[in-house]
Amino acid sequence: MKKKKLQFIYGLGNRNEYKSLFKYFDIPKIDWNNSKIKIKKCDTLIGFSLGCMLATMYAEKHKLKHLILCSPTPDETLKNVKADKITFIAGEKEEWVIKNIYRIAKGLKCSWTFIKVPKADHRINKDYQKTLIKNLT
Repeated sequence: MKKKKLQFIYGLGNRNEYKSLFKYFDIPKIDWNNSKIKIKKCDTLIGFSLGCMLATMYAEKHKLKHLILCSPTPDETLKNVKADKITFIAGEKEEWVIKNIYRIAKGLKCSWTFIKVPKADHRINKDYQKTLIKNLT
């Protein structure tokens, strides 16, 4: 039986920009003009950039085992998120993102970790992709 792929919610832009991730993740199409997206019921959800906000909104309504937020856009709080664990991933060059991660993580009641991708910025390059895939558990 084929293993079910994890869902990856991308940020602004075109779904095809994330082709290198298609073999690892189910990447639903997003209609950014209408904020429409179909997220399947899951235990682990991954968001990137603005996609983190959609993943967070999902996690406020549905219990997750693991929420992975990659280079999240600023959020005021994650206190209503229903997740056992949150993993934050950001590129080393994303100083404003890293600062924001520590700010919002302070109020979390669940366990959380932060992973910094060396030499990376706000794009999922090969190193960022490797780090993400390596830390899915």
